[in-house]
Amino acid sequence: MIMRPHDAMSETITCRRCGTCCAKGGPALHLEDLPLLRGEVLSKGDLYTLRLGEPVFDQILGRVVLLASECVKIRSVPDSTACIFFDSKESACGLYASRPVECRALQCWDTRALAEVSRQPGLSRFEVVGTENAWAALIREHEARCGCADLLQLLRSNTDQARMSLRDAAAYDAALRDVLVERGMAPGRLEFLLGRPLDAVIRGLARWRSLPAGKSLPDPD
Repeated sequence: MIMRPHDAMSETITCRRCGTCCAKGGPALHLEDLPLLRGEVLSKGDLYTLRLGEPVFDQILGRVVLLASECVKIRSVPDSTACIFFDSKESACGLYASRPVECRALQCWDTRALAEVSRQPGLSRFEVVGTENAWAALIREHEARCGCADLLQLLRSNTDQARMSLRDAAAYDAALRDVLVERGMAPGRLEFLLGRPLDAVIRGLARWRSLPAGKSLPDPD
């Protein structure tokens, strides 16, 4: 539900710094936020990627949808939904002066500005790493072997061969992550480069596929 501001006869609404928004998770990034990475306000280790076709909970629509394009977001605190830059003790943001565009647009009492921002072009991995280098090639190879549309088709097939293909894709994804860490990549950067571990993505797709028409699900694992 979109919350509307009070009418002219009511008191002015302002942020009370309760931290509820920040505790629900970090923002998605947009092209306007790219200078935060170039200026090293944010690092790749601060981010994770939700890939094309991945099921996610849309807070504006209030239901789980399949992403129409990939989405790079600021990570959450481990074992929590809170944004990594949220200081719960002080109820404060660690990068408030340079916060992303979604954070600047968010007003919990009126989400229209956030809805407008969410329609702007989202930041993709290729805008961050470039398009013609080894990292870009690795991302493309991973997508070719682990693309969400293909995974969903395998889940729909529900044959022995399809189940074997799903296991092979998950094993490839896990092995690739192990190799990258062995070669010196910080584990925190893997979910930016490759997205969430494939076994978690497959579970989310399976839950989305089983969703009855007209129903919704909570935020997927």
